[in-house]
Amino acid sequence: MQQLVEWLQQTALSEWLLDSAWAWPVLEILHFMGLSLLLGALIIFDLALAGALRIVPIAAVRTLPRVMIAGFAVNLGSGALFFVGDPSRYAINAGFQFKMLLVLLAGINAFWFMRVYGAALPHWVTGRDVPRVARALASVSLLTWLGVLLLGRLIPYVGSG
Repeated sequence: MQQLVEWLQQTALSEWLLDSAWAWPVLEILHFMGLSLLLGALIIFDLALAGALRIVPIAAVRTLPRVMIAGFAVNLGSGALFFVGDPSRYAINAGFQFKMLLVLLAGINAFWFMRVYGAALPHWVTGRDVPRVARALASVSLLTWLGVLLLGRLIPYVGSG
């Protein structure tokens, strides 16, 4: 990992990201916008599937995964640039490491959900149509992404290493 950090620090992109007066603030804005898309859609989707948002029919949330994917893509790109811009800070930061672990777990959870229930999703009309395991996966999704959000905010404040 140390070799990757050292190599990234020497790249022109890393130097530009740190030297530019506007690159980091623009990345912060993009990351916040991506997070808003991702979590805004995800909260409605998962709460509806979990049965906690009964006033929203399942049919109304079927297209939200596209919004979630778009938000995740923005965050993946901006987050990667954050890492490239200051790799020594992020590589040893416990908040960042746990955040990445939760992103991985959230991805596995989403993959499992879509693999098992993706084809059935268009046929669900109400929360009663959602299988119990799918409701549990929606709850796990909410909890892992809440953890990602909280750990992301803690990165500047938690100890490193």
